[in-house]
Amino acid sequence: MKGSKSVWERRQTGVFLMILGCLLILSVILRVSFYRFEYDPKFATTDYGRFNYFSYFTVQSNLAAAIYCVLAALSVFGVKKLKFIQHPKVELFITTYVLIAGIVYCSGFPMKLTPPLVWDTAYHRLLNSTQVLHHMINPVALLIFWFRQGNEPVIEKSVLPKTGIYPLVYSLFCIFRGAFLKPTFYAYPFYNPYFITGVISKNREISFIWGYVVMLPLLVFGIGVFIAVAAVLFAVHNRQNKKRGGI
Repeated sequence: MKGSKSVWERRQTGVFLMILGCLLILSVILRVSFYRFEYDPKFATTDYGRFNYFSYFTVQSNLAAAIYCVLAALSVFGVKKLKFIQHPKVELFITTYVLIAGIVYCSGFPMKLTPPLVWDTAYHRLLNSTQVLHHMINPVALLIFWFRQGNEPVIEKSVLPKTGIYPLVYSLFCIFRGAFLKPTFYAYPFYNPYFITGVISKNREISFIWGYVVMLPLLVFGIGVFIAVAAVLFAVHNRQNKKRGGI
């Protein structure tokens, strides 16, 4: 298939990316604009304010995806200064992050760690439409786009470890914030040492320090998952590139 037309040479690509990027941006704007705190004894007991919404990895990764999609669309439409964003290693980071966010969110349903989706009011429909867009639709859309890549350049192996840098920095900040800043906030339960000790103690009282002890290998494993997912995407892209006679 040498010489096949690149996905970046198709105007449909720009339209697709622009629509997706604008939807993501609009969803965040609406979510913040219509923020309302609803007390929930299991999932939400403290009102941290509307802008705490940006503390979540999902929101940050989807915002990054939105910016990527809009800029990539503009590059397709002819903005030459943005051509650099078409390099697959840029999308490798974005796709890896939104995929992990989606997998973690969806896996929380059977473990009852993710709030159930409720559609009874206009506010809940807005809230949960955003959740579905960020955790289900966008990851699948970007994954499909990844498989649609054409003859773009191969990705160097040296990129893979770098995909773990942002998740590591984010995790360390979340752990630090939960431990030292008030009011206490843990973006995800696996950053909470008390949650971890509650899981491993089996109704026995143990020091919260053990939560941090157990958290360390979990953190290493988690970063490894990011790199592993990136490695799979990396292998798929480079294999397709070779098959299609890319460079």
